[in-house]
Amino acid sequence: MTTTSFKDRLAKFNAFWEELETGEELSQVSDKALRKVVRFLPETLACPDITSARIIYRNKTYSYGKVGRATHEIVEPIKTFQNQIGQVEFHYSENGAKCSRTGLDDDGFILKLVTERLGVLSTFIEKDIEIEKLKDEALNAYDRTIEAWAAAFETQQKEASGHTERVVNLAMELAREMGFPDEELVHIRRGALLHDIGKISIPDEIISKHGKLTEEEFDVVRRHPLFAKKWLSQLELLKPALQIPYYHHERWDGSGYPLGLKGKDIPLAARMFSVVDVWDALTSDRPYRRALSKEEALNLIISQSGSHFDPKVVEHFIKVLSNENLINAPHQLRIQAFGGEKVWLQNILITTSDWQVHAAKEMFFVFLAHPGGLTKEQVGLYMWPDASTEELDIKFKNTLYRLRSAVGKQVILLAEGMYRFNPMQEYAFDVEIFLTSIQRANEVDEPRQKIKHLSHAIQQYGGDYLPEVDDYWAIPDREKFRQMYIDALYTIANLYFEREVYKSALRYCHQALTEDNANEEVHRLAMKIHAVTGNKAEIIRQYEACRQELEEKFDVEPSEQTLLLYDTLINA
Repeated sequence: MTTTSFKDRLAKFNAFWEELETGEELSQVSDKALRKVVRFLPETLACPDITSARIIYRNKTYSYGKVGRATHEIVEPIKTFQNQIGQVEFHYSENGAKCSRTGLDDDGFILKLVTERLGVLSTFIEKDIEIEKLKDEALNAYDRTIEAWAAAFETQQKEASGHTERVVNLAMELAREMGFPDEELVHIRRGALLHDIGKISIPDEIISKHGKLTEEEFDVVRRHPLFAKKWLSQLELLKPALQIPYYHHERWDGSGYPLGLKGKDIPLAARMFSVVDVWDALTSDRPYRRALSKEEALNLIISQSGSHFDPKVVEHFIKVLSNENLINAPHQLRIQAFGGEKVWLQNILITTSDWQVHAAKEMFFVFLAHPGGLTKEQVGLYMWPDASTEELDIKFKNTLYRLRSAVGKQVILLAEGMYRFNPMQEYAFDVEIFLTSIQRANEVDEPRQKIKHLSHAIQQYGGDYLPEVDDYWAIPDREKFRQMYIDALYTIANLYFEREVYKSALRYCHQALTEDNANEEVHRLAMKIHAVTGNKAEIIRQYEACRQELEEKFDVEPSEQTLLLYDTLINA
């Protein structure tokens, strides 16, 4: 409180507010700014004996003094154009209540000034948020359109199924590994989606030709980046993404096209994507050749480092492949449980003769399935339930010896009577990667990140868990992992459906139905996809397939939910 004139108090308030506006806190109406305001306000008031000041803003309270019983208070709401979002309060003691009407009016003016300014700032913030939301919605719609273009192009050009999706995901991982800032990643993604859009200009007879192209035909192919530039440069939003469609056929040694650029004259995004594109081409089946193994493809890329590819990019690419478990890091124990029990030590497959007896391999996977460790007796219950104590001692000792001979002495550790797999060594285990990827997908909200993690999980699942193990201990996990795989396929299909990438959505539905062809939820999603693409014949076929599977497997009719959806889609 002060005895100075109202004009002086108002000038003091305006000076304080002007100083506050120079900082970042007030522009966002931050906690720090509101605490400063509520502490400063009593210095501008005319009436004595104010007991407290309080700001309530968006359900949070900021106080000065002790807020208790007061004989008088002044309250003014904080409003945006649409809502009341809080209020500012001055509380006075009995003496304060006796303040002159002029003094109370002066305090009320200051109070109203505070609430109006906070209201205006809050309105600007709400509008900024609304504008950003609309921009995000527009960009998301734009990106869905680009995804639809890419999917349609892939179908028309008869690209290997999933090619675009794979190169986009891998290009994004490589870009992050190489330190591209977040604001550039969106352009990398769009460029990767549209990397070969210029091929629309190439006649079908050249695109689909299996044999070697003539020089004239190859000259037509070499011109497709020029068409990409011509089309995409007309769209302001896609200009930053042009580097990949226009330059990704350039080569490090200058032998590429369309401009014959060399070395660092080629934009980094294009140098990076060229490695990704070639990798996917080499590791995918094509009409004219079978896919190379990952090891063969990597060796070929390494052999062209410094000629076709930027050597630094190749180094980063190898790291990404290793991180994503797409290749085997050297000197690493690699373990496969999905689709068959296999173990590699330093990139060399451990053979049946290396294990000596099948029980050694089975014991290894028993320990992997129980990371907390097992006693000798517990292992015996899983592997030799009918063995006597003496027989168990001999069998356990001999089998563990053969296990350690095959994979190394430090792979299985003994501590306090418990045997366990050593997690401190360098290893990759497809089950762990599968579970970690599922967990990461569940932890993120952004659809692209969910798709990335689910795709990684799906890649790990090469078939049933430990299919060669018939013992009861493996069966619950086998069914659990299988169901998680189906759920992942359904979820990623649904994500693509929501993003209007219908080809990918349907592909994952088909994958899920290959595992569980009586899954009504997946059948319903496939029916919806056929509906939005206007294919009623496929809706009928999908429904009949669902009905037939349910009848043959469970002797039941489709659920009411499925029947209702079918009727709605057919009669739409």
